[in-house]
Amino acid sequence: MHEVSIALGMVEELKRIAAENNAKKVTNVKLKIGKMSGIVTDSLIFAFDAVKLEHPLLSSATISVDEVPLVYACSKCGKAFETDDLYPASCPDCNSYNLKILSGEEQHIENVEVEV
Repeated sequence: MHEVSIALGMVEELKRIAAENNAKKVTNVKLKIGKMSGIVTDSLIFAFDAVKLEHPLLSSATISVDEVPLVYACSKCGKAFETDDLYPASCPDCNSYNLKILSGEEQHIENVEVEV
């Protein structure tokens, strides 16, 4: 379960952000996680909720997650399309296999709310 190591990394980054902003505590964290990132959102939230308790600065922080859809673009016809299939067979318009991922691999902290 690599979500625990991701949560531990988040804790370190949130502590750094809080220190830079002279924050008394972190209240909310907004994440962007792509469907193809390999992160199980519920597991990450569970892991963060467990590890944050060891850090008074983060103990009341909540997480909200924006899931980024998987969007491909066809290099042949230029068609961009969203799919739930991580590995689509081909472009729905021209059947080309020459596809490029436009979004869906994101995994980052989008926004942090703190109390100063």
